[in-house]
Amino acid sequence: MKVKTITSAVLLFSMATLLACTSPATEPTYYLMRGEPSEGADRIDASMRFGLGRVSVAPYLLVDAGIVVETAPGQVRAARQHQWIEPVDAGLRWFLRGEISRALGFQAGGGLLDRSEWDYSIDVYVGRMHGTLEGTALLEALYVIRPVDRSSQAVMEYRFSKSMPLDDDGYEALVRAEMGLVKELANSIAAALRELPTS
Repeated sequence: MKVKTITSAVLLFSMATLLACTSPATEPTYYLMRGEPSEGADRIDASMRFGLGRVSVAPYLLVDAGIVVETAPGQVRAARQHQWIEPVDAGLRWFLRGEISRALGFQAGGGLLDRSEWDYSIDVYVGRMHGTLEGTALLEALYVIRPVDRSSQAVMEYRFSKSMPLDDDGYEALVRAEMGLVKELANSIAAALRELPTS
């Protein structure tokens, strides 16, 4: 009797597994961290020459491409069906550069080749960027503004820490909130740059 029951259970499990394998897999939703595109290619005379140096993130944000949610204090989980389309640090670099430039009204440098032309270099480190089960997005970052001419001024360090409630349930709302926080980080960097002397 027991052997029959076990055999039936194995048979049912095998059939269910076979059906699961033949059904089409659900494609993940991919998110791109970009701001609104600005049209035009006119050169703008900048009052300050600056560029984005290193943009790095906490290792837990690079383990998986999934959007990260804190499930309990000190515990996080990356979504399988909702993922960034590119590494988080690469997306942040592109987004920050565009938003800082937009806030200041002139383009930030981004390549390492033109660094010698800069007055200031900005390095950014994102230590936390995830959602919570309570419906909040968190962003904590440090950024450092270094004068390229080291003899002129000291290095300046800043801390940014902010949370934002989600405007709706789900991962799309979390992504919108995270991008909103990154935009606020860019505005904070732009405000710090405005306080610095220009060449």
